[in-house]
Amino acid sequence: MIVTRKVFVKTEATAEDWAHAREKTRRAREAMTQQEDAAITAEALEDPDNPPIEDGDRLVPLERPFDFVPDGRASVRIDRDVIERFRRAGDDWEERINTILRKAAPADAAE
Repeated sequence: MIVTRKVFVKTEATAEDWAHAREKTRRAREAMTQQEDAAITAEALEDPDNPPIEDGDRLVPLERPFDFVPDGRASVRIDRDVIERFRRAGDDWEERINTILRKAAPADAAE
């Protein structure tokens, strides 16, 4: 079974933040009752988008790089205030950003 995720999260979290999150998760697992664990497991097993990983399963790394996007799109960091200005101007904000970037891109980059 190959398990993939289509969501990539970039974060500014520090090592201390991650350590705190791991500790919080550890405490929550220890405090969980067997009944709570069974209820969570039962709900997860009913989710068709969340197949269980069996004891004998081996997770295989993807053959493609993580920045590969099959539909030709890419992620780019744009300041939140800029995005909000485009969003306030209408629902077609993504298309307008693309149009502006295409016009601003150097002509020789289109080759």
